[in-house]
Amino acid sequence: MRGALAGVTVLLMASSAWAQGNPIATALATEAKTNEANMSSAAEAMPAEKFSYKPTPEQSSFGQLIFHAADANYRLCSMMSGDKAPEAAIKADGAKQALINQMKESFAYCYKAFDKVDAAKLGTQVKFGNRDVSIAWVLLHTALDWGDHYSQVATMLRLNGITPPSAVRRPR
Repeated sequence: MRGALAGVTVLLMASSAWAQGNPIATALATEAKTNEANMSSAAEAMPAEKFSYKPTPEQSSFGQLIFHAADANYRLCSMMSGDKAPEAAIKADGAKQALINQMKESFAYCYKAFDKVDAAKLGTQVKFGNRDVSIAWVLLHTALDWGDHYSQVATMLRLNGITPPSAVRRPR
């Protein structure tokens, strides 16, 4: 009983500290949960032999997009935290499950980065390519990036006769 009570106390203290932290980072973490579920489920729904599927020759393949989304998570979330971005170990031509695992790992990395976002430093400038942007911009861009990536994978699923995870009816 004492162990359970101590565990609940720790969880309440952690959630209280989180709630007092940066509300933008907290909102982004909430959005990340949905996007992680959608992106991982989308990758799981696409057959392994379709990871090379491209809607047009000019576009990225499904596997390239899954790789890019994970790599973008690492890079954008490292800008938020100030840590060096890890290299995405599994490249775009990697095995389906390895790419899915990398996607999940990139979100786990982001959750840790959200904890480091200081509301007082949202105006701090960081490099994004060859331009300077604020950390606040990086947070907003990350959410927009997730929407862009998921819309692309959802379209690729539909083009292959697969219902995207976000369109599957959920029990009420």
